[in-house]
Amino acid sequence: MDINEILIPEQAIESVEDGHWIDDIIGAPTLKLKVRGLSSRKVQNYRDNKFRRVARKDRDAQGNIKAEVLSQITRDTLVEVVLLDWDGIKENGKPVPYSKDLARKWLTSRNGDRLVGFVTDAALQVDDLQNETTEELEKNSSPS
Repeated sequence: MDINEILIPEQAIESVEDGHWIDDIIGAPTLKLKVRGLSSRKVQNYRDNKFRRVARKDRDAQGNIKAEVLSQITRDTLVEVVLLDWDGIKENGKPVPYSKDLARKWLTSRNGDRLVGFVTDAALQVDDLQNETTEELEKNSSPS
């Protein structure tokens, strides 16, 4: 088997690492989000670092991270390394420009669950784009 059939092409990895605009978000037809894929090295490193730092008091008897702490780490990861920009968010009819502070406020609040879902869905779509890009590049490089 050729190694090029095994390795993920650099072009596919870049879209996950650098972020990609997603505008096909179920339940939010006018929302566009620029996000990194959840498989991004930056996302994985950030999340893994957070997991390693979880105190014993925030773990159960088996050492697993408690659900509420895991949820907070997930939301924090979305704020810090997944969500890069947005378009189409309005407040009282006026466009709201992206800011990390607003993202943090909304994604970490109890009433931000739908936004968490939209950002997560968009990030998963970026991961899927990596797979599609890999397949497309393989098709284009395969001899006919």
